[in-house]
Amino acid sequence: MNENARELDRRTALKGIGAVAGSAALAGCAGVVGGSGDGEQLRYAQVLTPVSLDPIAVDDPWSGQVQSLIFEGLYTYDYGMNLVPVLANGKPNQRDGGKRYAVELRDEARFQNGKPVTAEDVKYSFEKPNQEETPPPTKWHVDAIETVKTPSKRTVEFVLEHPYPGVEHALTRPVVPKSVREKNPKAFGTKTTIGSGPYRLDRFKPGKYATLTSWDDHWRSRGGTIPRAKFVPNHAGLARTMSLKTGQNDIVERIQPKLWGPTQHFPDSTVVSSESYHYHFVGFNCSSGTPTAKPKVREGIDALVSMDELVKHVVEPSGRRQYGPLPRQVAEAWNVPVEEWKKIPKKKSHHEAKKLIKEEAGVKSWSPKIAVPGTKSSGDKMREKIAETIVHGLKKLGFRKARTQKYPWPKFRELVTNGDQGNYAMFVGSWAGYPDPDTFLYPLFHSNNEGLTNGTYYRDESLMEDIEAARRTTNREKRERLYEKSIRTVLEQRVHLPAYTLHNSFGVKNRISGFRPHPVSQFNPRLVGPDGSVSLRE
Repeated sequence: MNENARELDRRTALKGIGAVAGSAALAGCAGVVGGSGDGEQLRYAQVLTPVSLDPIAVDDPWSGQVQSLIFEGLYTYDYGMNLVPVLANGKPNQRDGGKRYAVELRDEARFQNGKPVTAEDVKYSFEKPNQEETPPPTKWHVDAIETVKTPSKRTVEFVLEHPYPGVEHALTRPVVPKSVREKNPKAFGTKTTIGSGPYRLDRFKPGKYATLTSWDDHWRSRGGTIPRAKFVPNHAGLARTMSLKTGQNDIVERIQPKLWGPTQHFPDSTVVSSESYHYHFVGFNCSSGTPTAKPKVREGIDALVSMDELVKHVVEPSGRRQYGPLPRQVAEAWNVPVEEWKKIPKKKSHHEAKKLIKEEAGVKSWSPKIAVPGTKSSGDKMREKIAETIVHGLKKLGFRKARTQKYPWPKFRELVTNGDQGNYAMFVGSWAGYPDPDTFLYPLFHSNNEGLTNGTYYRDESLMEDIEAARRTTNREKRERLYEKSIRTVLEQRVHLPAYTLHNSFGVKNRISGFRPHPVSQFNPRLVGPDGSVSLRE
């Protein structure tokens, strides 16, 4: 893209903002269509609406955002990604060579129904994912936990199958009241939602909105200083940005690249962001019998795109190029050779792609689908651009029936993990992990998670053994070596084509005080936390 084209795109975005703003004014909405009215409500625009608020059953960031205000874990992360106790009374007591972790609960911790948070509630919250008839996507969090013991009402002990250094990240998962959820598991998270967090669920209509009210009797504080918070979905990036300009919403998440500059110039708002633990990628369906099970086909697809150029023109400044499954801060902390990874992607060459796919792999006829989340009228434009670039290249090679296939978000998650080549040959996926490489490698590539979080079905016994071995050792240097080897395999075999990481970015009205973007997506907006609270200016 040349500078003239870039300027044209910028003007188009600005023109769109001005046009929508003018329409709002002409409609007589005074810039506050659907606003909070009395000024005591915070309106937060999400990309998508929560599916369910049951932490055991659902694992998507938008559900997690609302969940994180209603539920609490034994621990959470501060803004520096340090673990801090919440329901726990101090650090876990580790023994038996890292196979047992004992946690004492705070005496005063209680749920919103007045009942105390007990060791039985914690045991239930951690063991239930492994007991569900249909395992939830969150099952990988607790895979290494063999059993949970309750020596007393205030003491819980996690017994692991093997030493697992990443267990501390699992201890941040939300705790639910066993007695309430067991009465009606299907209703929990939609009609009945009780946690121990600073906000209570007021109303929840999946696909439309969720409204929370500050729990003034919160056991740890007086609840939130903001009386009410409403979460509304708005998948279109321009519409989200406009809702900030008109005053319809107070905080909007994920500022689109072309709108970053214009949003920064809104007179009563600001743009804030933090590096996230996001990872976006092109994943291949390597199930037996699929053309993408052939390494030469995956290598050929790599030669159809210049991911560097795509990210530069489609993603920046909302994110940055990523060359492996680990975000920059994780890769640096674990001493993996990112500079070497940069040399692995092939240079863009349709001639090379044709040679690899048609001649060396022998694929003559093919109608591949590249799955992306979205609907006919809306979708993730960054993912779509990557998919369409690959589709365009395949059509130039003669595969005229190649196409991008949009699936609504819940259906996308379901279909791109089942291995059915009728649903996808490739998918433009995303993942959000934590500061440990295991939270990326194990759920995305290990065969234990096929059908849950792993949609590649790439089966290499050596890779599985290395990922498993890295989970079982407490030796940091050994883990680094195993992860470096595993990632090199994933990259050289093109199981994924790493694309980019998105920053956690927000447009925030000036009337909001104390808001800071958290590196972990589902902890936004953190209205009450160990680092302070968010409030509304008068």
